[in-house]
Amino acid sequence: MADDDRNYVNANSAALELLGHDLSTLRTMRIDDITIPEYRPFLDDVWAEFLSRGGTIGRFSVLRSDGSPVDIGFNATANVASGLHLSIFINPSVTGAAEGLDEDEIANKNFEEPVRVVADAGSAPVLDADEPRVMSLLALGLNWHEVAEKVGTTAGEVRRIMGAAMQELGTRTRAHAVSIAMRVGEIDPDALAPETP
Repeated sequence: MADDDRNYVNANSAALELLGHDLSTLRTMRIDDITIPEYRPFLDDVWAEFLSRGGTIGRFSVLRSDGSPVDIGFNATANVASGLHLSIFINPSVTGAAEGLDEDEIANKNFEEPVRVVADAGSAPVLDADEPRVMSLLALGLNWHEVAEKVGTTAGEVRRIMGAAMQELGTRTRAHAVSIAMRVGEIDPDALAPETP
């Protein structure tokens, strides 16, 4: 989660692990700090377009704490709360492997689909009671089996619940579904970040 000035204000444990930072360190950083140097000259224009569109999805290279770049897919939604913007990072090799895709399928996975921007919560679909909880747990980095254990069901049922939520929201990826659900008020953004010290 970042503010209007691209300062990080919070992150879940999966994002912290991917970037190799602890939360207190990340809160001293801006999006610019994890952006590879060759992309930095374009950030002002990209950020302005992101805020104007209300969201974006695509591929990006970010810098880990050790300076090594990692290619990610991302789904970002502007103004999930006043002045706060959510980015969900997707490691294509990890998510593809979890979905049973081979290396070619992972490489060809489409992260360039258009972003569905929901104008207001009044016109948005309403999720059933289980869907926001399952989506929140998956967004926190839990796998199908861990979510199933917390919810008290099976991994297959968790997949079914997530699939139903994605269909209801008109999305093709879990990250996109979570960002839409946050935008329309079905998921509380504060529930996706670790406790503040």
